[in-house]
Amino acid sequence: MKLDQLNYNQLKVLLAVYKHGQGHQAANELGMTASAVSRTLKGLRDIFKDSLFVRRSCGLIPTEKTNQLIPLAKKLVDQYQQIEQHYSVFTPEESGGQFTILAYDEFVYAVQKVVNDCILPEAPNLKFEIRTLSHDCTAEVANGDIDFMVVYEGFEGKNLNWDMFAETGDIYILANHRHPILAKKPNLADISRYPLLELDNYNDLTCPLLVNLCREVGQEMEVAGYTDSVATAMRLLAESNSITLSCNQFTRNFVEMVPQVDYVKLPDELARLVRERRCTERDVGNYILYGDINNSASFNWVKSKLIYGLEREWRLAAER
Repeated sequence: MKLDQLNYNQLKVLLAVYKHGQGHQAANELGMTASAVSRTLKGLRDIFKDSLFVRRSCGLIPTEKTNQLIPLAKKLVDQYQQIEQHYSVFTPEESGGQFTILAYDEFVYAVQKVVNDCILPEAPNLKFEIRTLSHDCTAEVANGDIDFMVVYEGFEGKNLNWDMFAETGDIYILANHRHPILAKKPNLADISRYPLLELDNYNDLTCPLLVNLCREVGQEMEVAGYTDSVATAMRLLAESNSITLSCNQFTRNFVEMVPQVDYVKLPDELARLVRERRCTERDVGNYILYGDINNSASFNWVKSKLIYGLEREWRLAAER
């Protein structure tokens, strides 16, 4: 083996191909061309005198030697990244790579806007995959398969880091624009008269908050259904007498573009009760989650841009 020829870039390619099982996906993550990844793999095969990956219909399958190398390669890359983080000069315009961001439906547009307006103008070579989150992916965030998640506070998982970009303040009832609930400040007796359409992501609550609050004052509230799609919720609200609860300023802004749906702010005391019932181990608010696998300068730069950008977008949305 020609180990004296082994370098940081080759190790990153090895880990990326192992992670994705596809050369082109590894290339996207690293900001390389697929042919450059192929050339790097050829060099690695020469160094280790092993095919390293076997091509199958399902992708590139690691050999036994690759499986043995991966833990050591991860340790070496982590050391390189620490050196890179502390001693290299980071220039966004020259940085490459791909980041995967999963977000609740309510946050996807804001995330895309931050990427387009705040990140890409400074770092045009970065690539982003932004998708809607509909199930618990905290394990993938912790192990580095997903770079960031944008969620509410009700999350669990080991080896997670998080930063709050906005506290939950005002809370709203959304309904058909002609709905009686919008005519005055709603109380629980009024609210309980109408079916609840729950905007439900991967829900950590066994029962919707409004249903529980109504029960506490001796009222029963029917649950009309659940959806994790804001667009679907707007259609259903427009076509029925259901109501929904939202604490998201981005959702409220979206409602303003839907003529058939409107909102009313919950009275402060009722909003306080909702926040109190929603408390978990963290403050009630909106968070960016990330693992501790990637400590590169580009990762930390993107993270800081996301936190700042989403905080700014939330503030602007709240002021409208």
